[in-house]
Amino acid sequence: MQQSPEADRPRFVLRFTVTPGAPLLPPPISEQVQKSVGRLPEPGALTVTPPFTGVGQRVAVSGTGFMPGQRYALGWTTVIGNRVGGHGWNEASRPVAETVADASGRAEFDFAAPDDLGGMHVLTVENDSGKQVGNLWIEPTAFPLDVERGPPGTAFTVHLKGVGWTETANIYTVVYDNSYIGYACASNSQGDVRIPLQATGDPGWHFIDLYPAIYRGEEQRPRNFLIPQLSYAADHPGEDLPHFRFAFEVTEE
Repeated sequence: MQQSPEADRPRFVLRFTVTPGAPLLPPPISEQVQKSVGRLPEPGALTVTPPFTGVGQRVAVSGTGFMPGQRYALGWTTVIGNRVGGHGWNEASRPVAETVADASGRAEFDFAAPDDLGGMHVLTVENDSGKQVGNLWIEPTAFPLDVERGPPGTAFTVHLKGVGWTETANIYTVVYDNSYIGYACASNSQGDVRIPLQATGDPGWHFIDLYPAIYRGEEQRPRNFLIPQLSYAADHPGEDLPHFRFAFEVTEE
């Protein structure tokens, strides 16, 4: 904020030099995929490749010590519930792949990462000796804007999948031309976030940034929650999450 009601909060004044020429547009959203996750869960007995991915991407899971020739199912564990119904959260598991163990007792599964909440999901295989477990991390991913140019007032949608459910991964905050305009939650839509926006401003390029934030915390003042965390890459207190940037071209009426 330009002026904070908290006396000990710093006030930032930055100077920019605007130069002529074409604007520096963000890379295509397909190139803004998160390439590393700094805080992954510990691997389990099952080998999961890759250990993190976006919704819809192929995943391979393998393990040993199974009964040769026996069919096994791979279970996918997720969180169900929402913040509105008042019934809290529960875990549920469903099969996402099946296979038959080979002569050496090795089982290999191949499946597309389900359309689900972001963060850690436990993978399980039941056998006679117990349960083998592995972990897969679902990262947030973004789609291209459904409309990329038009006059002021043009409606368009920012669409994300794989957004998380915890207090530190549940929301993405929206910044339009360096002005914070709000946030959207993921937990009530099982990780699928659609943000309806309207183009504003003079003809030319306008920029939309989505930053991770913190949904809720015990501290009430100063107000550090529900606002864009510009320093997310260095000190976000929870999950390792990406930032997304879009550009919309406003045209003449």
